[in-house]
Amino acid sequence: MRTYFKFLSRNKLYTFVTVFGFSVSLMFVIILGIYVRNEMSVDRFHSKSDRIYMLCSEQGANWSNLAPPYIQSILPDIESYSRVANRDVYVQMPSGERLKTPILLADSTFFTLFDFRLTNGIPSQVLNDRKSAVISQDFARKLFADKDPVGQSVFLYNFPCTITGVMEGIPSNSQFKKVDIVVNYHFLSDLSGENAFRWGNCSFMAYYLLKTGTDLESKARILEETFKKEAFMWLYHQGFHKEVHFVSLPDCYFDSRVVEANLENRANNMTKVKVLTGIVLLILVIAVLNYVNMTVAQAGFRGKESAIRRLLGGSRSGVIRKLLLESLVMTLLTFVTGLLLAFAFEPFFNRVLETTLDLKHQFTPSTVIAIALFVVLLSFLSGILPAWIISRFKPIEVVKGTLRYRIKSTYSKVLIIFQYTIAVALLVCSLFMIRQTHYLIHSDLGFRTRGVLWMSNTADSVPKGMLRAELEKIPGVEKVSYACGNPIRYVNNMSFTKNGVNVSTWEMVVDSVFFDFFEISPIPLTDEPVETFFDREKMRAARIIPEWGNMKMFNAVQPDPETGIFTQGDDDNDEVKYRMVGRIPDLKYKPLNMEQSPLQIRPLYAREQPWVTLVRASDEADKSAVLAAVSDTYKRVTGAEDIEPLWAEDIILDRYKSQTNLSQLISAFALLTVLIMVMGVFAMSLYMIKQKEKEIALRKVNGATVATILAMLNIQSLRRFGIALLIALPVSWWAMDRWLQTFAFHIRLDWWVFVVAALIVLLLSLVSTSLQSWRAACANPVDYLKNE
Repeated sequence: MRTYFKFLSRNKLYTFVTVFGFSVSLMFVIILGIYVRNEMSVDRFHSKSDRIYMLCSEQGANWSNLAPPYIQSILPDIESYSRVANRDVYVQMPSGERLKTPILLADSTFFTLFDFRLTNGIPSQVLNDRKSAVISQDFARKLFADKDPVGQSVFLYNFPCTITGVMEGIPSNSQFKKVDIVVNYHFLSDLSGENAFRWGNCSFMAYYLLKTGTDLESKARILEETFKKEAFMWLYHQGFHKEVHFVSLPDCYFDSRVVEANLENRANNMTKVKVLTGIVLLILVIAVLNYVNMTVAQAGFRGKESAIRRLLGGSRSGVIRKLLLESLVMTLLTFVTGLLLAFAFEPFFNRVLETTLDLKHQFTPSTVIAIALFVVLLSFLSGILPAWIISRFKPIEVVKGTLRYRIKSTYSKVLIIFQYTIAVALLVCSLFMIRQTHYLIHSDLGFRTRGVLWMSNTADSVPKGMLRAELEKIPGVEKVSYACGNPIRYVNNMSFTKNGVNVSTWEMVVDSVFFDFFEISPIPLTDEPVETFFDREKMRAARIIPEWGNMKMFNAVQPDPETGIFTQGDDDNDEVKYRMVGRIPDLKYKPLNMEQSPLQIRPLYAREQPWVTLVRASDEADKSAVLAAVSDTYKRVTGAEDIEPLWAEDIILDRYKSQTNLSQLISAFALLTVLIMVMGVFAMSLYMIKQKEKEIALRKVNGATVATILAMLNIQSLRRFGIALLIALPVSWWAMDRWLQTFAFHIRLDWWVFVVAALIVLLLSLVSTSLQSWRAACANPVDYLKNE
């Protein structure tokens, strides 16, 4: 190995390009490989994971809390079920402080369905009592230090619960988010009232344990037919939902219907995982090919060494084994370097992947064995072709002094074309992703978001007049508005049937300040301004709708063309009438990857408690000062213990965090690919020009100019780049077209983006080769021919 290390020290460019490219590529492979493995293993550790399912309609996974026992009664194949719901509550700490704590509400069967380990307590009994609770080990130490927590009481708000068990905690590879306490599901009625256990409230989810061998398709059809006959299963009975699907526990993590049913659960997108899996494989291929290409380019220099070894009695197989060993050393060196880089960049990848990789705990004995096999296999794949080529040199050529080796042009061209293709395609994709993300965040939504502060009302009762007056006294505050449902967050669904047509709309309930607050200009449909319908006598009947997306609603309710009066639903009393009083310009109140559903706006009644308080700050206001003052004022006036005001612009940024992070990841990979390509092309051009030194000298002796030599050296590179464009541009157009179609609102596939990406790669490539080409073209031919 001494001669190999001497070779590396003498060929610093080869060593740097190979080690850097391979190490950074392997860093991506390590990070993304662990991420994909973790994501695909979510909730597969449960012993009954193959029999646990969630029921979904074609639209979602939300059900009434009364549905699971009813479904079990008509489907004997269901052994048991557990409803789940996440909440944040305040827990009384020993110090007297009330700590905001995440809890999970679950049925008594929860710990028998799922294998979350208890360190104290019997799984089938710990949640039997209505007031029972299981706490995590860490939270038990916070509450009781070294005392045995079982039998102790814990206060959730002012409700006492008895601790009946202690759990290790929810592991990171579960779709359930980490919580400190699991309490009996019926505690939900204390938190949310009996309304939580009514057929009309379809806002909850449940997991079902089915018997082994259950025919899911036939059972789904039975449930569909049964639901349609029962009036209390109104979503099916009235035709809003038509299908029933069983979604397995591991698949729930990737199913958008389940994600929307419980936004507190961890979730991911299978398309994202597949894309990242493809990236892992692509990075691996690029790393291997770049190493092979560089090593084969050096074959002419390494061939002399192998030929001399053959002359001294060595065999060809011995040369191959030595070269494969060198490949193993290089792979091991770059893998260790890549691993160190992975630890260094772990925080960045945790952020863009929205996960916790926890690299230091990933290296179990089985993982170490897998890594060792991976390194050996990778070194073999990387080294076998160069070893086969170099070992073919004939020792007699060394004796005669006629050893000449030129890189096989076809092989070299294919590798360079491949690198050009990947670089251009990824750069196109990253540019479109960056532009689409910018469009999502900065698109005109039809309402003001600048300086708008959103607060969920956590107080039991909000004194609207007093709170508004106090908030408007804060320097920098312009307006205050109240609403139940608003274009920033949380819009209420309203479904009804009219003349046999099912209509699903979304509803905002707003005060008279709302339109001016969001700078929305209503268009009256009557002789009176829309704002007049917010007085006590007229507000109960008033309805306002956006201009577009509502034809189905118009056709269904059939408002009187003269008065705008209509009844909503076939079951409405004829005396209860509504009136269309105005329209508003387009509102994009849903994320822009979703179609905007029909919307109606009605006035907030005087005695109605708003869900949110909205505060608008002036453009000149100190936002941090306004945020602090609003929080303090809200707590002082309402007596609320906690309030979390959020700026509208931050809420919108959070909506598209996944797209932003993915675009950053693809951009980082594109940058890596272009960098490796530039270094590879630079090194390859250096070696290829070195092989052409005598040809260049002879051409100059015969009268060739510098321009002619430069054209000769660069024309082949331009041809290879042209072939790469013919492949990269259609592929990247197809990929981006498919990706943009997942958004209801998106940018166009502008031609200039493709041109910019191609020019960037072309210019970088030309810059990386021009210096060597210029030096070769200007060199004195005597220097190369004097020994001939």
